[in-house]
Formats: sequence, C-alpha cells, structure tokens
Amino acid sequence: MTGWPRGLRRRRVLGAVAVSALLLVLPSALSTLGTSSVSSRALVIHTDSGTSVSMSVGANGALAFAPDTISNVVAGSTVTISITNLGTLPHTFTLSSLVNYTLPYANNVNLTDTFLIQHPPYYSINISATQGGVTVATFTAPSAIGSYQFFCQIPGHFASGMEGFLGVGISVSPPAPAPGIGLPVFIISGTIIGLVIIAIVLGFVVGKREGSKYEMPPERLGYPETPPPAEPPLKPGT
Repeated sequence: MTGWPRGLRRRRVLGAVAVSALLLVLPSALSTLGTSSVSSRALVIHTDSGTSVSMSVGANGALAFAPDTISNVVAGSTVTISITNLGTLPHTFTLSSLVNYTLPYANNVNLTDTFLIQHPPYYSINISATQGGVTVATFTAPSAIGSYQFFCQIPGHFASGMEGFLGVGISVSPPAPAPGIGLPVFIISGTIIGLVIIAIVLGFVVGKREGSKYEMPPERLGYPETPPPAEPPLKPGT
C-alpha cells in the first residue's frame, strides 16, 4: 500500500463496503416487493347475527384485498363486507360457488370469464372506482363447510394476485403469492443494478486518477531516468 495516502485508501474501502452492502440488501428488498402481506384478522368480527368484515382494496396501488382471509363463518349466517376502495381502479368481489377449489393463476386474462361461465359465482358485486368510496356486500354464507375462493374478475387483476379465501366453519390460510414479481419491480431492480455498476466503474476510474498523483518517480523505483535529447553542435560564426 506504499505510495497511497491513508485518506484515499479509506475512501476506496468505504466505497467497496457500501457497494457490497447494497448487493446484500437488494435480494431481500426484491423479495419484500414481490410478495404481499395484506391479511388482517382484526378486521373480521363474528357475532350471533353473522359476520362483519371491514375490507379495503387498492392500498398503495396494490391489486389485493385486505384482509384476504375470512375464517370461521357460520354456515347459513349473514356476511356483511364493507369494502373501501383506496385507489381509483374498478374491482369486483366475486365469490366462487365451488367449495375447496382454488382457481389457478394463468397468463390468459379470460380464464376467470371462462370459469364463471362454466361455474356461475355464488355471489358477485362491483366495487366503486371512486377513491374512498365504500361498497357494501351482503350475502348468506354457503351451507357446505369448507373453503371458498373470492377474487376480482377485472381482466388482469386476479392474475396479479387479487384473491382471497372465505372459510365456512373452518380457518383458512392466505393465498400464495402470485407468480412473478411484476414489471415495476423489474424496472426498480434494473435501475438499482445499473447504478451499482456505474458506481463501481466510477470508483475505479476516480481511484486510478487519484492514485496516479501519488505514484513514485522512476528514479525512486530504481529505474534510470531517461536523459534529455542531445543538442546539435553550434556552427562556426554563430
């Protein structure tokens, strides 16, 4: 390390540590962005008269129901869901008529339409697209014990993970994350990776320029200094 000032060495070390830390944090950040944790059982209230649920959709632009699970509903009881749209997109609350059946994700946005033609929904209601608007869904819980899937049938919304489960007489678990992490995350991660690469390149360039100021002259390294070119002899009379 001879020939490099202590301050320059410290800056290079700190830069390397910062880049390494960013590369370590990036995977966990992408993992957080690629999943959704919207279930909140505190928003579900069971009484003798039925089940009341305070639900929201569109929080922070997410295509998700919150909560995305409604457990232990009494068969044949009244279910009332007050749905607040925190965004500006239209949605639906569509409850499948099939018990213990989970509609799979697919790239085909018409899958839900095809599915609903073959299996008409048990209950469905349009959610107001007005930001802050409240839509009240009221229906009688199915009589068969088991899990019933609900989802949004607006094209592309279900495929992005806008779904949940209603458990009649049982507890249900949150749905699995939708496949893929979405275009916005790819854009963000690509930008971060590009900035990291630029920072590394600039770090080497700047470090090389700064280091050249402190290079030892050739004579100190044991190399002979190149002599200056000989001047031509003077002509007589000059």
